[in-house]
Amino acid sequence: MNAPHPPSPLLVTAFNGLVAAYDRMNGSTAWTFPVPGKSVPGMRPRPTHVEVRDGRVFVFAGGSDGVLKKRVFLDVHVLDYESGRPLWTQRVAPAHAPNFTSASVLVEDGQVIVAYQDVLVAFAADSGRPQWTRSSEHGDGGSYSLQLQMGIHGARARVVT
Repeated sequence: MNAPHPPSPLLVTAFNGLVAAYDRMNGSTAWTFPVPGKSVPGMRPRPTHVEVRDGRVFVFAGGSDGVLKKRVFLDVHVLDYESGRPLWTQRVAPAHAPNFTSASVLVEDGQVIVAYQDVLVAFAADSGRPQWTRSSEHGDGGSYSLQLQMGIHGARARVVT
């Protein structure tokens, strides 16, 4: 049986490339984190998802770089829960990703697992150290938006769109 979690002093929200934390007792802003970089071309709002675990805020945000040939990717930012201070960042960027479709993310047991396009990658939750990367047996979804469902005992992935 799981031990009850202590009450969380902050409410953390994410939308359109901005993460904000609010004091749950009085509603005041505790901190904000503007996701660095450019948004995904043609997508409004910017895909941004947040997960709070073990004193950390895991931010998953779609982004792009390049001028004539845009390349899209998913950035993983990990912040300190109380201060919003960035702890580490990793980028998941498939070799060929002209459009942002969606991603599936799972944060569990000290691991961050991301499925994006045809890539599966795992990072250590505490340091961001890559643990492994591989191609998905499911491919990239072709003309469909691949929303790979992932699960482990007691947890399942969330979709970032």
